[in-house]
Amino acid sequence: MGLAMDPLEPGQRSFEYPGAKVHPANLRSGEPNRVSTTRFTALTWIPKSLFLQFQRAANLYFLFIAIIVCMPFSPKRWQSKVIPYVLVLTWTALKDLFEDSRRRRDDRTENSRKCWIYDMQERNFVQMPWSGIKPGDFICTLCDEAFPADLLVVCAAGREGAFISTVNLDGETNLKLRSPPPVFQSLIDTECSEHSQEVIRPPLPVSDTVSRLFETPLYVRLATPSADLSDMHAAIEFGREQRCAANCTNFVPRGCVLRNTPWMLAIVAYAGKDTKARLNSATVAGKVSSLQGALNYCVYGLLVSLFITCIYLATLATVAETGTGWTVRFLTYTITLYHVVPISLYVSFEILKLVLGGFIDFDRQMVDETTGQGAKARTADLVEEMGQVDFIFSDKTGTLTANEMRFAECAVGHSVFSSFLQDPLGGPVGGVQEVWEILSQPAHPQHEAVLWFFTCLSVCHTVQAEEKDGSMQYSGPSPDEVALVKGACKAGIVFKARRVDKDQQRAEVIVSGAPGRPDRTFSILSVIEFTAERKRMSVICEVEGQIHCITKGADIVMSPLLVTPLAQTEEQQLLSFSQKGLRTLVVASVQVDALAFASWQRNWLAAMMSMDRRVELMDECAVAIERNLELIGITAVEDRLQDGVPETVAKVKSAGIRLWVLTGDKTETAVDIAYSCNLFTDKDTLAFVTGASSSSAASESLRNAQKVLEGTASGGIVLDGQSIKFILEDSVAADQLFELGLRSRSCVCSRLSPSQKRKLVELVRLRSPKAVTLAIGDGANDVPMILGAHVGIGIRGKEGSQAVQASDVAISQFRHLLPLLLCHGRRAYRRIATFLCYYLYKNVALAWGDVIWAHQDNFSGDVAYPEWLSTSFNAIFTSWPVLIVLAFDQDIPDVVANANPQIYQEGVRRDWFNRKLFGMWMVAAAWHGSLAWVVPNLSFGNTTYETVDFWRASTTSFTIVINVISLKLFIHSFSRSRATSWAPVVGSILVYILVLFLLGYVSLGRRMQPNLSDGGNPPVPGWIFSNAAPLVQILLVPVIAVLPDIACLTWARRLSPSPLFRVDRKVGSDNEILM
Repeated sequence: MGLAMDPLEPGQRSFEYPGAKVHPANLRSGEPNRVSTTRFTALTWIPKSLFLQFQRAANLYFLFIAIIVCMPFSPKRWQSKVIPYVLVLTWTALKDLFEDSRRRRDDRTENSRKCWIYDMQERNFVQMPWSGIKPGDFICTLCDEAFPADLLVVCAAGREGAFISTVNLDGETNLKLRSPPPVFQSLIDTECSEHSQEVIRPPLPVSDTVSRLFETPLYVRLATPSADLSDMHAAIEFGREQRCAANCTNFVPRGCVLRNTPWMLAIVAYAGKDTKARLNSATVAGKVSSLQGALNYCVYGLLVSLFITCIYLATLATVAETGTGWTVRFLTYTITLYHVVPISLYVSFEILKLVLGGFIDFDRQMVDETTGQGAKARTADLVEEMGQVDFIFSDKTGTLTANEMRFAECAVGHSVFSSFLQDPLGGPVGGVQEVWEILSQPAHPQHEAVLWFFTCLSVCHTVQAEEKDGSMQYSGPSPDEVALVKGACKAGIVFKARRVDKDQQRAEVIVSGAPGRPDRTFSILSVIEFTAERKRMSVICEVEGQIHCITKGADIVMSPLLVTPLAQTEEQQLLSFSQKGLRTLVVASVQVDALAFASWQRNWLAAMMSMDRRVELMDECAVAIERNLELIGITAVEDRLQDGVPETVAKVKSAGIRLWVLTGDKTETAVDIAYSCNLFTDKDTLAFVTGASSSSAASESLRNAQKVLEGTASGGIVLDGQSIKFILEDSVAADQLFELGLRSRSCVCSRLSPSQKRKLVELVRLRSPKAVTLAIGDGANDVPMILGAHVGIGIRGKEGSQAVQASDVAISQFRHLLPLLLCHGRRAYRRIATFLCYYLYKNVALAWGDVIWAHQDNFSGDVAYPEWLSTSFNAIFTSWPVLIVLAFDQDIPDVVANANPQIYQEGVRRDWFNRKLFGMWMVAAAWHGSLAWVVPNLSFGNTTYETVDFWRASTTSFTIVINVISLKLFIHSFSRSRATSWAPVVGSILVYILVLFLLGYVSLGRRMQPNLSDGGNPPVPGWIFSNAAPLVQILLVPVIAVLPDIACLTWARRLSPSPLFRVDRKVGSDNEILM
């Protein structure tokens, strides 16, 4: 094709259109655009599902039990262990199949959608399913149709391009303009003149556009597919001489919809798994809650204890010469005691978290009044993690503030123009009036400076303009840019339109002139876009024969680019704006020589068309032209705080949580906002670590900060991005920063990049592995931080939904964080912590009967309890009551919880789950299980196995265990007067009695458990409930067993109450322990 382009790198691809025949260079065979999100096929479903299930260590343990229970020496029937285990595996496999069938149905719907594709042989457009599209295909999309792949725009109805909705991809509701690359301008002229804005309907006409496209040599070099929505670029040669680079403004992503544009012609660039939609749907590595990790350690500990106990019993059995080998006895006791770790543990654990996550979705106090959207728990796996948060890392713009930018003030020369926020009633006021007076007087000494300042604001941007009902409506990717354009409009310099010059093949911006002067047309020669690293943007434009480079950006990056450093006056203006909490930008420009620009433009085009060093070369070109700038003025934009932010921040700090605000704003602005939102108060002592020029200087600043905060009860830290850069490069300085963070309750970090935000989160996680971090933000630049924290909260904002899509929980306002933590997170932590302790406690309590009986039975390996009763212990008797009781266990009302943040500190201290508390539960299990076994056996039991007296004592003991653990569950609940607390407890006991009588009296039950009916008249269940001795024990022993629990709870609630118990007593709840 005659192109002097870089050779292809791995992952890059290209295709050509020589003549009328397509020769894609790197196309896959088959259907590259087919979507498949399924995990299984008919052949792989069962083996793959089982493989995934056996990734969990507990399932391997239960498989081991299922195997050895089938051995001849097993003391239990294989059916009682294998059938429940197979049912659990089958249920999970069926659940996986159901979920996969839904994914397959969605895939089938997606792949069968139709689009119009140009058929080379038919020389016409034909309909084809999305799955049949390949890179290099030429397609036509009609209004309100979705794009089947990532497309390179060729032409569209109207010269401006095509308007698309990206709400399905990034959540942004404003329409975006996508235009063809300049080399296709000749096609646009022909097509627009032929069809203008007419609506094309099938069958599609074969226009000259398609013919010319295939008759003219076309070469397209695409970059490697990337998940970054803004990272789309290509090098294009159309014909022998026309070359250009394409960027994200020339591409449309799959899944987006064509709006307000009758038709669009495009080339398929990326298909299938290479599209933005598919790359951004990749599964993020799952997060594991700290309680999940603690549960695993507890399970490992219990398994170790189980095997130690089995070794002990097997050894005693060998010493007692029972006639059975040590290995057989070890496996026998392993089968007998295996239920110490119940098979239903993890299933019940997930069900409880799923229910608690659902409570978040239906909480009316977290519904946004404007949009009607409530909170959404995108995963229930971390619901209890929100009750133990130690550090919160928060974005500022759009998170603490409303992201509603309004042009507030500006400075041009030595003059400051304020009061732009006031809406004029009948005429301009304040700063607007001053500007109007200057612009209406050509002889005014500031006329040219003020006119050029507001003209630059109307030219240097990527905003789109549309006139509706006689007024200008603006939309753009950045609220800041829209605010600046609106500010210029209020001053009388109106950005009217953005159009394409068909002769020069370049964009034009139409801006109104000063009062009484005609509109001015600016030809946009190049745009150097804003990035988080550059912190500035530039527009190179031509007007009235002169070429100008207009640049706006943060003062920290703009100051070195100025031909004259900022004077004290400008520095004072910046400081004054920042201290008011306003976001500042410096605007500057330079006139560029035509020959110098032509040379620069060649380098710029080469940089844009480079595939491997594109970003590096573009940065070098930007530096080459963004220099020797002359200061034009300073803008100040207001971003007001969201409602309820100061109250929320104050209560978060009172809850014992350290709050760090991470922002890209300048330090003074961030500090002012910190005071406004109660992050800092007048009583706080602030330590500044800013302006460091080296690692040693940063370390020295940290040491000085430690001295400042030493001995202070209330302190805060202020850092900037430059200092943090050096701190993160030095492990010793990073340790100093972490120690400093522990001494203070709040911190502000300014001038940060997205990567620095995440590194600060990782710094805390690395140096304090037990600390729980929470990150909250609303924009794409917050995604790394959200993914890096234990819990990620996404706020639905004006910057799209990428933060929400990466989050674990989505909310609409920052103030909704308060009920999320103080109500849902705190309760979930208490409920799940109690659930884990209780669930393991009840199974250990039951196992103590088997351990004691082994000693009484001379280590023969016989079971202590009726087999089908112990098999039903978790599945039928005890699992569902604890789920219901704890899922609905309400301690204090939401309004009280929100007003008393100090109760959250129990989660920060881990009061509801720690080694000491878990040990107390295990001691209680030993006491309850032993007492329940010993009392009946000493009263009327028999040490001879298979006698009616033994089974009467055994069944009575089992009944006592049921009553004891039910009573313990009841007294550990808060809302005991509610039916959700006592009804499940009573119901479980009634269900147990029903099952007991079915096993003793019904023929099927008698065959399953014959030792409850053989050798006695009446059967064992009837004897127990018709004799005084077992009845008294069933009623009295549970009360005696829980007396220590009642004493401990009384001490905890009356004599040494926690914050929760103190608040609970104040509101007069019904949670007092009966004395």
